[in-house]
Amino acid sequence: MSASGSNESERLTVDVPAVRYSNGTLAEGVVTLAREVPYTLFVNDEEILSIATLPSHLRELFIGFLVSEGVLVSPNEVAECIVDHGSKIVRTELNVPPHRLEMLERKGMLTSGCAGGLVFSTEVASRAISTGVPRLKVPISTILDRTHELDTYQGLYRVTRGVHAASVAEISRTITILEDLGRHNAVDKIVGYCFLNGIQTDDKLLLTTGRITSEVLTKAARSRFPLVVSRSSSSALATSIAKVAGIDLVTYVRGKRFNYFCHGATELLTG
Repeated sequence: MSASGSNESERLTVDVPAVRYSNGTLAEGVVTLAREVPYTLFVNDEEILSIATLPSHLRELFIGFLVSEGVLVSPNEVAECIVDHGSKIVRTELNVPPHRLEMLERKGMLTSGCAGGLVFSTEVASRAISTGVPRLKVPISTILDRTHELDTYQGLYRVTRGVHAASVAEISRTITILEDLGRHNAVDKIVGYCFLNGIQTDDKLLLTTGRITSEVLTKAARSRFPLVVSRSSSSALATSIAKVAGIDLVTYVRGKRFNYFCHGATELLTG
């Protein structure tokens, strides 16, 4: 796989003049906002779609998107991925079977807020992760500690209050935390990060600051995460898909409380 273009060459914030109200007083000031920039994905010279995103970790975002869509199953299928910040284009060359490329025939724009993928076949993505695999033993302290690390991450949220974050974690540590304007984009960045770095996901935790929707759950299922954790809620559809896929969910992690939807992938340890 070859790549060029830095993920970090674009500014991530912009200062915008505004009038601020505080303690009964109006005053002119400046508000720092997260940038939202549309980048267009080309696959094998075909324009696929544009995604409005925080302009960071774009290789992870777009590769993660292709993994989540079921187009990519192996890093060896990525011949090239080039991020061109000047033209706002991400060009990829993929060596994948034609039937998988057909999943990308529909073009469109994905906004940064709550956009899911293009096709998201829940029937395919929600197949049971595996059979005969021992449950992942997860201490309750791990859930609380990894969520605390995500919540207290000193990233753009601390500056802008306008982004979501997602992370991949082992039992003993958080591996990485990535941010984006939308929760789906943040999860795709984690999916892409694991894919590009050869990180085995079937014994890892996927954490998100956003709601666990059916789209987020489908992304987790395609990457074979056994446990998805959120400080927010889960939709009923996401919980149903998780049951079919054999993925466990932890929601509303607040203080020392949370909800646990067990579907056979993990075992919580109270000691």
